[in-house]
Amino acid sequence: MRLMKKKKWLLHLALVVIVCIILLPCLFLLGSKLGTSGMADAEVYYLVSANNSLKEVRTNVPQETETSNMAFHLLERMKEDPKKDGMVTAVPAEVEFLSVQLEDKKAVVDVSSSYLALDNAQEVVCRSAIVWTLTSLDMIDNVELTVEGRSLRNQQGKEIGVMNRENVRIDGDVPAETTEYAILKLYFTNADGTDFQIEDRVVEVNANQAREKTILEQLIAGPLEKGYYPTVPADTKIRDVTTTKDGICYVNLSQDFLMKTATANINDVVTVYSIVNSLCELEEVDKVQFLMEGEKIEDYKGVLDFSTPFTAVESLQTIRLQNKQ
Repeated sequence: MRLMKKKKWLLHLALVVIVCIILLPCLFLLGSKLGTSGMADAEVYYLVSANNSLKEVRTNVPQETETSNMAFHLLERMKEDPKKDGMVTAVPAEVEFLSVQLEDKKAVVDVSSSYLALDNAQEVVCRSAIVWTLTSLDMIDNVELTVEGRSLRNQQGKEIGVMNRENVRIDGDVPAETTEYAILKLYFTNADGTDFQIEDRVVEVNANQAREKTILEQLIAGPLEKGYYPTVPADTKIRDVTTTKDGICYVNLSQDFLMKTATANINDVVTVYSIVNSLCELEEVDKVQFLMEGEKIEDYKGVLDFSTPFTAVESLQTIRLQNKQ
């Protein structure tokens, strides 16, 4: 009896050993997977100073349920020193990442207003690095950039919009034309033309073009916000715009400005002061003098005296009171 029990015990022991031998490699593989499943593979793109191109450094980030948290962690990694010869961070220290939101497979990255102070070369490199870094994550295909909640726009007022690896290059090519970004205060009006509606618009501006002209172009293009209405006729052409040292901005417009209206019920006073107030938001502009086809005119549609410069006003109600006096 004792011998039989001993044989059974040895048989059980042998079975346990065999099972362990079979399962050990599986357990090892499983353990290996568990050890790395908490991290996601990614790439961080840095600037190669020698040729002004971007180069990736392979890394990994903590695997989280919220992809936006992973993306934000990766963006913060971009600001760290790569510790590799010839490579520096592509994100200037003054630029802060405020938030990341995920919409399907698109990351919307909000950055601080200090981004607008970057010169053209810095901006192109920084934006490209952000796009290529975030799209190295499997769950992100596209990137959109905003500045403190406002979309970046080009000189025509159109959003730069969605970027990805197909429309953003990372070689050494930087556009020859010098551009930068600015926030413009544009004065539009409400539905019945009773007061101003001010739109803060982020636009891409050409450093070789007067900021005053960019403002006029944006006013002519019209508002982007709902409930805001245009003030300047869409057919208006800018003949010239210059500001003198004494702070007078001379605005030379086509006859379309006199002959047409922005909307059917727009008040002529609104049209004029939307331009005046928008231009006077610039530090160098104190007054605005209108010219039509290069010439001074006495009045604007019999409503306002056009022979002398205009100064900004706080509201349209103030203008009407002045007209009644």
